[in-house]
Amino acid sequence: MQVNIDTPSALRRKLTIEVEPDEIKRELDRSYNELKRSVVLKGFRPGHAPQKLLERFFGDQVRGDVIQKLVKDYTKKALEENNLTPMVEPEIQTEETDLSKALRFSATFDVRPEIVVKDYQGLKVQQPRIEVRDEEVEQALQALRERHATLKAVAGRTRVERGDYVIAEIEGYSANEPIPGTKIEQRLLPVSDKLLAHGLDEVLAGAEAGTPISKHRNYGADYTSKELAGKDVEWRATVKEIFTRQLPELDDEFAKDLGEFADLKELREKLRTDLLESARQRAEARVRQGLLDLVIERNPIEVPDSMVELELKSSEAELAATFEQGGMPHEEAHARAAENRQELRTRAEKRARSWLIIDALASQEGVEVSDEEVADRVAKIVTSSARDRDRAAKFYREQENLAALKVSMRREKTLDVLLSRAQVEAEPPAETAADA
Repeated sequence: MQVNIDTPSALRRKLTIEVEPDEIKRELDRSYNELKRSVVLKGFRPGHAPQKLLERFFGDQVRGDVIQKLVKDYTKKALEENNLTPMVEPEIQTEETDLSKALRFSATFDVRPEIVVKDYQGLKVQQPRIEVRDEEVEQALQALRERHATLKAVAGRTRVERGDYVIAEIEGYSANEPIPGTKIEQRLLPVSDKLLAHGLDEVLAGAEAGTPISKHRNYGADYTSKELAGKDVEWRATVKEIFTRQLPELDDEFAKDLGEFADLKELREKLRTDLLESARQRAEARVRQGLLDLVIERNPIEVPDSMVELELKSSEAELAATFEQGGMPHEEAHARAAENRQELRTRAEKRARSWLIIDALASQEGVEVSDEEVADRVAKIVTSSARDRDRAAKFYREQENLAALKVSMRREKTLDVLLSRAQVEAEPPAETAADA
């Protein structure tokens, strides 16, 4: 094996690796011998088919498998021999794949920057005030009421109004031809611009139950849904039934129906306690982030591009998932997330820089997380997962997920160390209009 190392930038490495013909032949012979033992060809006893015949029938498949295996094995070997650890999986590009001559390919990747964190002792940061106003408790109570609303069929009205829920069928047409992916059959739909995509709330609002309707909508060339972009769409719909949401009365019976409260007063107290705990967690998170921001400011570092890209992909996927949970179609959700790519990149770069600083600080302080600590955390997660307990248990049986949890817990511990060495001051009370 011949290895040439280029350094395009301070953190970038490019290994050009060439595998010698003898090494290639050895791997090809091994692959064909394995194939010979398993394949059955007419006219030959098992294990006795000549290699020339195997090459004729299975040559492309074997060569592909051999190239894949050699690239993986020799990339790993080259990295170990040169004491290099990529931040993310190397980008592989093949240059010579004629195995009768040689196999030559390149592996390009970023390495972790060498970081010595300085000036992180005795940092000063303000802790936000932890308080819950009566209005917040009432808002939480109203939200709980909304979640327990029921649908009731409308009586005495046949025309759809905004805020209704309807069982309807709907489909989009362009030039009198149905548009693939737009058909909705007998589904419960909210007549709301916040919950229904493509302006379908405007199509359904005012419709008469049982009477087919047709409305046109124009979509610009840059519209997020590629099926609708640049088209004048005729939406054809029929509303079958109309429902309204009925909110339960806010009384002692409502609190009792939730299963664990004696009356409405006790429910309010529980909501206030939960809100205080959430406020405490947010305040602590802001303190930690404030400390980390100060450390980052005092320790400027270069962030590997590949790490930023990895964080960016994760952020885009998270945002798209949020859109989908809100009822947005899959493709539109991902297109909408891509529109926010520049803002997400800024966040991704900050997150990547944060992880590098925290990991470097963890190494300096000797912070470690034991397997027992990880097992305890997994047990708590699974126990608190209620209906999703089996799914959570299955998730953490995967070694890569356990490893990711261990990394996360190590970072938490490191921030605890940072916090223990900081000077945390209470945030002054907000200035009131009278004070002003």
